[in-house]
Amino acid sequence: MRKKAMSITEAKEFVSSYVGVPITVHVNKGRKKILRYEGEITDLYPAVFTLRIHNLKNTDTMSCSYSDVICGDIRIQAQPRNQ
Repeated sequence: MRKKAMSITEAKEFVSSYVGVPITVHVNKGRKKILRYEGEITDLYPAVFTLRIHNLKNTDTMSCSYSDVICGDIRIQAQPRNQ
């Protein structure tokens, strides 16, 4: 099934809707290597956005481009709320 085309402005709007929200990020590194991170989007810039990744021991920062979201190398999902 073909993926719906997304423009750069749609990708920016999609990412900006998750700022400050706890998210799960799936990063496709190729050759069946998919990494999963939990964190939140902290800053938005014209070409990239930054993620604060929460690990068990420390907190890391990772930057991603909007083109990664468009081509599907990065998938963002909101974490379900615990009630």
